[in-house]
Amino acid sequence: MSAEPLATMSAAEADALLFAAVFDDDTRQDPTPTYRRLLAESPRWASSSGVTVLAGYHDGLEYLRNPHWGRAETDMDLPPTLSGASRRSDRDSTTMLFLNPPDHTRIRSLVARAFTPKRVERLRPRIESLLAPVLDDVADRAECDIMSTLAIPFPVAVISELLGVPQDPTGRFATLVRDMTSFIDAAADEDAVVRAEQAAIQMGSFFRGMIEQKRSNPDDGLLSALIEVEEAGERLSADELLTNTLLLYAAGFETTSNLIGNGLHALLSNPDQLRRLRDDRSLMSSAVWEVLRFDSPVQLNMRFALRDDRLFGVPAPRGTAVMILQGSANHDPAAYDLPEHFDVGRFDADGVPAPLSFGWGAHHCLGAHLARAEGEIVFGALLDRFATIELAGAEPRYRPSFTLRGLDQMTLRVAA
Repeated sequence: MSAEPLATMSAAEADALLFAAVFDDDTRQDPTPTYRRLLAESPRWASSSGVTVLAGYHDGLEYLRNPHWGRAETDMDLPPTLSGASRRSDRDSTTMLFLNPPDHTRIRSLVARAFTPKRVERLRPRIESLLAPVLDDVADRAECDIMSTLAIPFPVAVISELLGVPQDPTGRFATLVRDMTSFIDAAADEDAVVRAEQAAIQMGSFFRGMIEQKRSNPDDGLLSALIEVEEAGERLSADELLTNTLLLYAAGFETTSNLIGNGLHALLSNPDQLRRLRDDRSLMSSAVWEVLRFDSPVQLNMRFALRDDRLFGVPAPRGTAVMILQGSANHDPAAYDLPEHFDVGRFDADGVPAPLSFGWGAHHCLGAHLARAEGEIVFGALLDRFATIELAGAEPRYRPSFTLRGLDQMTLRVAA
């Protein structure tokens, strides 16, 4: 890639724009104007934090899939602003989310042998049956907060069913997962780190007990499959099994919950596209991809040089950091025509590049097929069940998180 500077605004101005998108609640509600300016005036810049920020699609894709860039490692010499990126608990040291090859390759390969697209497809009828009583609950109310009624509890029910563990009728696990994932937010403070550790301890205690139960009484769920999976004589250790089961549970809920909420918000804010999808269900797969592009559940990712390398023609010692703004990349006019237009048929055409929402390369989201399937099932079932679906009450607000983007609540009114 060219080493020529692309910025027409100063690094300080770009930093200020990004800072507002991360920390200012009003700006965070709609980062699109921020992304528009960055893409036009500063698609890549050297931040004062010691990170090179990449706002464009092609730059982001390059460093997400580059095998010489990966997760921070404990012995990297990082700038003070990034010291937390290499901090590891014992739990993190066996979680594939935080690992690089060869450890990441081995663990991911084992998990992928058990967590297959075929397993998800076999689960589709059960996913639909889990959704039916949720839709009954929605129908029984004049108005409802669709986040607490459907978008949060339904993905929890699905990932519980997939793993073969008990359901969470009280919502306790959903709260713990939110606490457990809060530390990865760009605006996370020490309190978030403490909450994450405490939540992980509680979740770990539950899943440790479930693993012992499945060892004694295996079933056809994913957790039993993970216990039994073997490749070339390799199996998951006890710690690897526990931490990566926690990862699957948390990711299976958090990303999908935000996909459903963000997708409904986009559809209801663009009634012409809602009507188009209602009239032509063959666009459903494309519509889910468009939701992922238009309002990505994951807005940014970090990558670190795993060896001495070059970054746009400039020497990049091991530990050099890049921040990939996936939300911005998904709105890059160099990748998408009319990127600020929500178009449910966009991905029905040939040659449209996949959004960066699920990452790319070695760390591409292993559960992407499950999240997309749930989105298709939920949006299709809502359109089948209700002739009228509309926003009611106050304008929906997004949670105080930049990295994991999702709504706090959204009141809907429905009618058959």
